[in-house]
Amino acid sequence: MMTTPAIASDNKQLQQQIDLLTERLSELEQRLATIEKKPTTVVRTTIIKTDNSLPPPTNPGEWQDTTNWIHIKVGMDYQDVRDLLGEPLKIRRGASEFWYYTDKKFDGPHLKFLFKKVNAWKAPEEIAGTD
Repeated sequence: MMTTPAIASDNKQLQQQIDLLTERLSELEQRLATIEKKPTTVVRTTIIKTDNSLPPPTNPGEWQDTTNWIHIKVGMDYQDVRDLLGEPLKIRRGASEFWYYTDKKFDGPHLKFLFKKVNAWKAPEEIAGTD
């Protein structure tokens, strides 16, 4: 049977452990609250599939960069094109969808989509043989 001083000592040790755990719990709750307050951002990582014989795109998302246009392929979807060339200046929807990258419309760089996939395109003048 335990004596009163031994019980008191055990109680003191238990109280110290409770105090330490309570302090640790408070710290963890504060950290969690900080994490939950931070805005969550979703980053879309894009892997652009390219022909290994072509130079890799140097500025994905920049339509003015001619190396991006040589990677356009029939069958690419909207997001693939946006990742490679960026947002078009104007989109014309209808039976076919056209994305224009300048105000020159068909005389300038543009893409034609059928069934939400690239069907044809005209690259900037600096790129020969891409019409």
